[in-house]
Amino acid sequence: MGLAALACLAIPSRAAASPGADGTRNLSMGNATRGSSTGTDAAIINPAGLSYAQQFEIEPLYQFNLQDQTHGLGVFVSDSLNSPRIALALGYIFMNGTPRIRYNGPLSDREQLKLAHFGHEVSGVLSVTAVQNWLYIGVKPKWQYVSLRYHDDDGIAHDYVPKHNAFGLDAAVAINFLDWARLSVVGYNLFGPNPPARTEDPVTEIEGIATDDDPEFNDTNLRPVSDYPRSLGHGLAIFPLHNPNFSLNVDATYDFTSYRETQDQWTRITVNAGGEFIAGPVPIRLGGWWDSRGRGNGDDRGYVSAGLGFIRPATLGGVGVDFGVGFAQQVTGSIPRELDTVLSINLGLRLRPDL
Repeated sequence: MGLAALACLAIPSRAAASPGADGTRNLSMGNATRGSSTGTDAAIINPAGLSYAQQFEIEPLYQFNLQDQTHGLGVFVSDSLNSPRIALALGYIFMNGTPRIRYNGPLSDREQLKLAHFGHEVSGVLSVTAVQNWLYIGVKPKWQYVSLRYHDDDGIAHDYVPKHNAFGLDAAVAINFLDWARLSVVGYNLFGPNPPARTEDPVTEIEGIATDDDPEFNDTNLRPVSDYPRSLGHGLAIFPLHNPNFSLNVDATYDFTSYRETQDQWTRITVNAGGEFIAGPVPIRLGGWWDSRGRGNGDDRGYVSAGLGFIRPATLGGVGVDFGVGFAQQVTGSIPRELDTVLSINLGLRLRPDL
């Protein structure tokens, strides 16, 4: 049995399966974990990886983006213990953020319009071990809802962009090479992608908002990429010690939605790298990624990330712990006041019932 994710909205420049639903380990390792994530983190980033390890886990998490004041709260329950061939997860995602648009008001004073970025996601994960210790296949059907709204000068609520209410699907395949390396390919939002909130076209008017003759709308705080882009990710994890305690990871993603219409079929690419070393009960995680975004290098972004944790496996009939903290920090690509900083924390309980 299982449950998968109540997560969050966070960095507006990642190509992820859910908007901000990184998972603490994934975020700490630069989201370069498609080949090595298990349990909760696999349910987020690679549904096929749910079968990598046998465990039953209940894991709440919290994530916060300082740039657009977006909070996320999540809970996961994943189960790969009941069957050597099938692993399951289910979940719910909640997200809430307050991006702002700056403009010149009726008296030419610089004002700001606060928007509410709100959403839900209900998802399930099914992972199948097609060939024992060799080939894994996973799917993640989901219902996803996102709205971006504001109140006008009379207090009436408006949609800034049309609500996104759709069925989505992620699908993945993973290959294990004798426990020395794993290769994974994941298709995200094969159904149900949505366009970004911000495009190249300048904003000239917002319904119900009074401005002066030259409002000079600044919408750079809005997401320039889709919340749910149709995208492809692949990852390679290498295990030099022939066990999960030390892994080196390299991933890449291809976003076919965010800039497809506005920049003549442009595909946004991210390149991710990360590593993890587990020293006793303490995992040490480092990573980073580069985000190409639109055409040219003017809007490219670079990030670094890191994290620590504490893991105590569950004994037979007992309870274990999976605690982690992590962060990601933008280091290149925009002026300092626009830099992204994202914080994440999780506290998971690992159970091993004596049935």
